Parts: sequence; structure tokens; C-alpha cells
Amino acid sequence: MKIKVLAAASLTLLATHLPVQAQDTLQYKLRITAPLVDYPQITDLPQRYVSMDQALESARGMYELSFWGIDALGNALVRPKSKPGKIWNGILKYGMTLGFSRFASELPIPLGEWAHEEFHRTVLGVNGIASKNGNWLPNRWDGTVYGVTDGQLSDLKKNHPASLLYAYTAGVQSEVLLNKRISVDDFYHKRTLPKGALLLYNAWYVHHYFRFSTSPGSDSAKVWAPTFESPLQTERDFAGADLTAWAYDMFNPERAFAERTKFKGGDGVNRRVGFSDLSKEAQDYLIRQKKLSLLNYLNPAIFFVNRIRLGRSFAFNFFTQYAPTHFGSDISLIVPVQLRERNLLFGVHRYDNRDQRYYGFELGMADHRISEKWLADVSLQAWQQPEAFLKNDHISGGAIHAKLFHEFSRPLSAYVSVHAKTSGWVMGNPYLASNVSAQLGLRLKVM
Repeated sequence: MKIKVLAAASLTLLATHLPVQAQDTLQYKLRITAPLVDYPQITDLPQRYVSMDQALESARGMYELSFWGIDALGNALVRPKSKPGKIWNGILKYGMTLGFSRFASELPIPLGEWAHEEFHRTVLGVNGIASKNGNWLPNRWDGTVYGVTDGQLSDLKKNHPASLLYAYTAGVQSEVLLNKRISVDDFYHKRTLPKGALLLYNAWYVHHYFRFSTSPGSDSAKVWAPTFESPLQTERDFAGADLTAWAYDMFNPERAFAERTKFKGGDGVNRRVGFSDLSKEAQDYLIRQKKLSLLNYLNPAIFFVNRIRLGRSFAFNFFTQYAPTHFGSDISLIVPVQLRERNLLFGVHRYDNRDQRYYGFELGMADHRISEKWLADVSLQAWQQPEAFLKNDHISGGAIHAKLFHEFSRPLSAYVSVHAKTSGWVMGNPYLASNVSAQLGLRLKVM
């Protein structure tokens, strides 16, 4: 019922402000951020593969380039010079971007599915477990994370159960975080081609994953998938269906990983968990999470509204997000604001485990000009988060993120950033313990 009320309120507000948005002037054709060095992940991760942020920005950059090309192709096919031409041009480009988002995202190159698997790998990696991306052309193309033994997963569950649960949920968090960055950045900086189709696809992807996980299809996959898998443990996907594995281990923290069903035709266990393998309580919980994942659709940018303007000096937007976590879930409301020339961000979070709710907030300021050549981004977070899914204890903490840009020219900037956090979970950061990280990178803007 609450979701339906939120949806109705959202659509009413969108309808009220749609005429205003039609008058907005879009500016940027391309915006790419490239983290070149990310410490300490550059030393903590086995085999020196990319960090979480490098994976996410690589995928976002590839989408940027692809949408730039689609924008140019659409304008060449249907010239937007007349009113009918603009309408058909918009329909054509939306169809092309939706098709690209839906089908190209699964290609074995740095796009959505590749980043999804890299998020899994990064959490495993900072816990000392090397793995390979099964959605990467030099390796293979099957949407897996492999190269991990049952013994490694068993040790991780025994000694660091929160990290195993984080590894399961990190993949879906990549889609949620990508939508957040796109929604906020495209609100601050007007674009020639909005990414509403990609935002829609990512919201659909998360909900669809929950739909599959709560359906008989997850049970069928547990039976037929092993017939196509290698008898070698290191060639099999580390999780199977991420969300059923997450629910199973979250509700059974004391059950050893080796107690799962034996793998037919090979050694070790069948890592895949079907919906029917879950207890009634776990099934009900997973169904509730499926419903909550609908919150990712409550984003005006999906419905072609990238900003809501109230007068010349004030504009805002809003969107809700849901993400599964190692302790349960995070539900957030994010509100980017433009006040005169300031880009601000406000957010509230609700962190849930099985029985408790805790809250947090975030504040941010982007593109604050210090001088002619220097700009800065700053964000703050504070929280009380559940310590674990079945515990009533909580963790209080926070994080600060500062990024300093130097503009070499109008399109090209270099930046250095520092992110410091206490113990706790921050989406896009693979460390659950306290951590200080630093980055060096470049940013490209094309008008």
C-alpha cells in the first residue's frame, strides 16, 4: 500500500511539472570520469583487477560513448528541425537507447553485466579471494564469477559471514548505484540525450532478479544448470542465483557452507539455492524484498523529467532506491537540488534487518568553484546500521568524501579524491571495516 501511495504521489507531481521540463535546454553531449588509481584497492585486490569505482565508471563511460553515438545516429536518421521531426526523433532515440540498454548491457565488455560481476569480485578480492569475470571477452561470456573453491567460500562464511553476504548483494548494488550517479549527474548537468531508458532498464533488472529468485524458475535452475557446469569447483559460478543464496545464508548463519546439496557429476556442493530451499520465513522475506525493489522505479528521470524547476534560481528532483545489503536492506530517498549556482544533495536512508529499523542521512555539494581552475565536490554521511540481520545491535558511524578538480582546459580536468569511513556499509565501497581510500583520475566533458 505504501508503495502504491508513493507511486501515485510521484506520478501526480510529474504530471504537474511536465510542461516546465519541456522548456529546459540540454547542453552536454558527453561526460566521462576515469579513476586511474584507486588506493588501497589497487594493492588489496588479487591479480590487480579494477576497483569498484573503476568498474562502475568504466561501464558508465561506455554507456556515455554509446548514447553519444545513438544521439548522433538518431539526428542523422530523423532530423529534429520541425515539430513532427522532433517527436519522431525522440521516439527513435528512446527506442534505440532502450534496446541498447536491454541487450547490449549483457555483452562481455565494460557495460552493466560486466560491472555487476566486478562488484562481486571486488568484495571477494578485498577478503583475499581471487576470481575471474565470466562476462569478459578474454575469459568467457556466461554472466558468472568463477575461480573460487568451496573451501574459500566455506571459510568466508565461517570467519566473515557479513562479507559473504555482501559479495552476494554487491552485484545488484552496481545497478542501483549506477542509477544514482546518472540521475544526480544528469540533474546537475543538462544532457543532449537523457538516459531515462537506461535508468528504466536498471530498475527492471533489479526487480526482475527478485522475480526470478522468488519463482519456480530458481528451483529449476538449481536442477538443470549443474548439467552444463564443469565438475571443477573453480569453473563454477560462486553464487548461482545471488538473491536466493543471500536469503539462505542470511537466515542460516550457523549452517556450514558445506552442508548444501552435493554437486552431481563433480566434487563439492551445488552452490545454487532454489526458492523452495528457503524456510517459510525466508521465502516471505524475499517476497517482501521483491515488492520493495519496485521503489527503484520511482524516479522522475525514468519518465523524462530530469529536473523540476520552481522559479529561475531553484530546481530539484527526487528518486527512491532500494538495495539488498549484508544486514538486510537500504531504502533511500535522494533529492538533488540546484539553488542559484550551487549543486546540492540531500538524502535519507532507512537500514532494515529482520526486526529493527535504523536511519541515516547524506549531504553533498558538487562543482563548488574555488577559483578559476579549481572545483570541489564534498559529501557527508552519517548512520546507524544493523550489525547483522538477526541481531538487534547496531553500528553508528559515518563517511566523508572530498574530490578536488583542476581544469586543464574546458573539456579536460584532473582530480584527486579522498574517502574516509568508519565501520559500516557504504554502497560502492567494498570495505565493511573502517577505511581511508584515495583516487587520482581524469574527467572529460564535451559540449
